[in-house]
Amino acid sequence: MTAEQLRAARAMLRMEQSALAAASGVSVETVKRLERMQGHLSETRVATIKALRDALEAAGVEFLGEDGGGVGVRLKIRSEAVADLTRRIEALQADMTPEPGNEKPSPRKAMKQLRRAHDQNELTDLKNRRATSRREARK
Repeated sequence: MTAEQLRAARAMLRMEQSALAAASGVSVETVKRLERMQGHLSETRVATIKALRDALEAAGVEFLGEDGGGVGVRLKIRSEAVADLTRRIEALQADMTPEPGNEKPSPRKAMKQLRRAHDQNELTDLKNRRATSRREARK
């Protein structure tokens, strides 16, 4: 795996460095250090590379080897990925912060509006990712 593949895989998944660290059991500092590097991560412990790769693959990334076109990454197209996104969308819709209603302006009402806007943004992101996964699956 190269540092470029590591950065690209995490970016494609929209995964924070801290989330990758937690999923792989590697420290955030290690993830940051490896992402700052260039080229093959040959001087990094094999167990560290394996843990990161396994976590990224489990999240839906496929690593591409040198096949004339160079190394790279791509998202796996899996029916369970669409199903998982659908489950997440339904769960978010069920738990979404309700409209603040006709309350007088207050910090509490503002916080409700902020939480709802955040929930709506996350919902839109999930729906867009699901639509992209469906389009890619048809190709």
